[in-house]
Amino acid sequence: MIARSRMHMKASDAGASLIETLVAFGLTVAVTAFALFLFGHHQRLARAQLDDSSLQQAQQVGHRELRRALRAAGRGGLARQAPGFPPLPEFAAFAEKDVAAGYPVGGVTAAEGTDVLVVRGVMNGPIYWVSGYEFSPATARGWVEVRAEVADAVSQPLAMLEEAGEAGDDALLLVSGTESVHAVVPVTEVEASGRGGSRVARVHFHADASRGPFAAAYLGMSSGGGWPAGRMDVVERVGVLEEWRFYVRPPDPASGRRAQLAMARLYPGTGVAWRRRSSNLVQPIADDVLDLDVTITESADGRGFAAAVASTAQSGAAAAGALRVERTATSFVRLRNLR
Repeated sequence: MIARSRMHMKASDAGASLIETLVAFGLTVAVTAFALFLFGHHQRLARAQLDDSSLQQAQQVGHRELRRALRAAGRGGLARQAPGFPPLPEFAAFAEKDVAAGYPVGGVTAAEGTDVLVVRGVMNGPIYWVSGYEFSPATARGWVEVRAEVADAVSQPLAMLEEAGEAGDDALLLVSGTESVHAVVPVTEVEASGRGGSRVARVHFHADASRGPFAAAYLGMSSGGGWPAGRMDVVERVGVLEEWRFYVRPPDPASGRRAQLAMARLYPGTGVAWRRRSSNLVQPIADDVLDLDVTITESADGRGFAAAVASTAQSGAAAAGALRVERTATSFVRLRNLR
């Protein structure tokens, strides 16, 4: 009886039919595919948002460094000329526009079509008050003396002057106290003596354009384009003159390196890496920056100059479509030392 009852069970009680199984499988596949689509879509959005955030942060870092350098452009009096002559801001800051392929920045090259910003001034060190000065026109040699402590117990750390004398060839900016003209000359030696607040640095220099690899370039940045004879009877202050170049470093597919905003330090006006070290030519600031545009203009009232800076950053491969993120940032900087 039991066996006969089982034989008479309905087909629906025996399990799902083939059609029902296929429908269930199809629904499962559809739901899974939709879930995977949503997951991939949100993953792409999250990646794009992360890339955008990274680009924004990188450009903030880059523009902060550019603004800092531009605010120091001409610091120490580099742009000033002889009385009666207008300042020469191009001594302190200028941009090489839309450079060609292979444009040199020392021993490296900038990306084609971008700008290269050149900034000079006493940027990372003090402007020293001078306690003694001597110059011989006959030998074109001279020295300035700087004390670690001057009147009213004002301290002047001498480390940067002493470092300038270690390898020689650093540029020394001298500013006259009477007519505010300036000269740029190579440092030949620094003699340091004393201790603590009594420490003294005597910085030797020469003003012979035919001597050494950099003298002509340095003197060409002086008031009047050479040693300002008759106008440097008194030197009031000095500083170590620097030159920094900001440029876009092209990507290197072989190594996987992306495009970068970088800076280089050179001996002013020479195109030679500072301390002749290639590492001073490649100091990365921000990744994924593809373009740099800098425009320096005189204010409408003729009382100063300002710089407009724009950069374009981009991440993601060109074929990635929605994953390709591009961001543009701008800054406006008043060049307070170029008046």
